[in-house]
Amino acid sequence: MVSYLIKSIICSGLLFAVYHFILKREKMLQFNRFYLLAAMAFSLLVPLVTIEMPSQTASQAIIDNPVNHNIVGTMADNAVQRATAQERAALPAYLSWLLYGLVAAVLLMRTGFQMLVILRSKSGRRVVPFETAQLVLTQGDTPVYSFFKFIFIPQEAFENQSVPKEILTHELAHARQMHSLDILFTELLIALWWFNPLLLLYRRAIRLNHEYLADDAVLAGPTGVKEYQLMLLDSLLAQHGTVLASSFNYPVTKKRLAMMTTNINRRIQFAKKVFIALLLPVLALALSEKTYSQQPDSGKAFSPDRKVETAHDGVSEAEMQDFFATIGKNTRAVKNRKGRTDFHIELSPPEENRLYAVYERMSDAQKAQIKAKEISVFRMDIPVKKAPTPEMFENWKRMDLFGIWLNNKHVPNSQLNKYKYSDIAEYDLSKLYGAALKGRGYKYQLDILTNDYFDKTYDERVNNRVIITRIGWFTPKEAPKKGK
Repeated sequence: MVSYLIKSIICSGLLFAVYHFILKREKMLQFNRFYLLAAMAFSLLVPLVTIEMPSQTASQAIIDNPVNHNIVGTMADNAVQRATAQERAALPAYLSWLLYGLVAAVLLMRTGFQMLVILRSKSGRRVVPFETAQLVLTQGDTPVYSFFKFIFIPQEAFENQSVPKEILTHELAHARQMHSLDILFTELLIALWWFNPLLLLYRRAIRLNHEYLADDAVLAGPTGVKEYQLMLLDSLLAQHGTVLASSFNYPVTKKRLAMMTTNINRRIQFAKKVFIALLLPVLALALSEKTYSQQPDSGKAFSPDRKVETAHDGVSEAEMQDFFATIGKNTRAVKNRKGRTDFHIELSPPEENRLYAVYERMSDAQKAQIKAKEISVFRMDIPVKKAPTPEMFENWKRMDLFGIWLNNKHVPNSQLNKYKYSDIAEYDLSKLYGAALKGRGYKYQLDILTNDYFDKTYDERVNNRVIITRIGWFTPKEAPKKGK
């Protein structure tokens, strides 16, 4: 959660900086509108995306992760380690989620209340069709504002025809271009991702860009720029309505007045659009989670044995019968936590080695009989020491990414502070999927053996490399006859 928060804020900050310094002064209003909306969604979703990277060894995969080699990644890693340690030491996890839910609920209720106020102001009022929108005639001297296709206007001003056509054109542009949809989308994101304060800057920029668009629609008609600017200044002291509505009386600033006379340079605008198109995939690669498939190397111990050639005729019928009888006699049915039956084969290492030697000499047809009974037989490679690099070892301390099993015991990531990278003799990394991720704050399980533990268990592991497992059940009498 903390890693996601850091990455999301970094991404939204970088994208808003691009808007502020590169796009804001350009009169490409529709592009800026959709850029701001897409930038918010992009910064909130990209840290949740998992990208499959080309296959490589586990060591190279972790070192080559771009998040560890650029400024963005360094900021995120350092902040994650500090913030996560403080968070876990201070509050239980459920309190953080409770706080998040309470704040989000309050903000959602506020937005709902504001919508209710607008809809109630429409109830019982006279509605007059106006081009593609509808005029809602209100009581009192309220400012003109719009919400979706409804334009709210004082009834007295409408009957006296004292509302300038520029104001109606302005509000009609808000209605036609569905600016209320942008506002509601922004309010929803702020409510659900309230922990990102930069979204408030996005909301302000989006609202101002809406006014640029509506002003541009007015100036596309017969109204002159100077005349319209004076009208805007006359409305400066008018009361502003609800934050969900679009209003002609949106605060007037020098930027809004200056945008009306901004010149358009198509080449510069095109170059900036190309820059944005190149920036987004770079940020996506830098801030998303990356998964790597691992290729076995000379130091990886836990890999299936290589396929061995078998004699064409395979083993004798008596050896096949003995193989099945031994498995059946040493299989025990056990109920697991979910109430299902698992089958455990309990054999001594010498017996496992003997059965594996028989299995190696079987023909393909005989091995197919073994597979049909849902029996799996394989032998692991001889374990070989392979220490991680210093960069890999430091990266393993990230609690949001790795769950650590040290010498076959689950330990906190901070336990690694007691060791150096050269103290590690062997490691195995596996990604968690589906139900295995439930209730866990990490995405990878990392099994680590120290040099002392590796040496202590070496002989036992070398002599006990054969693994025989089964899913189905059969009795010795059910062992298949030769040729069946």
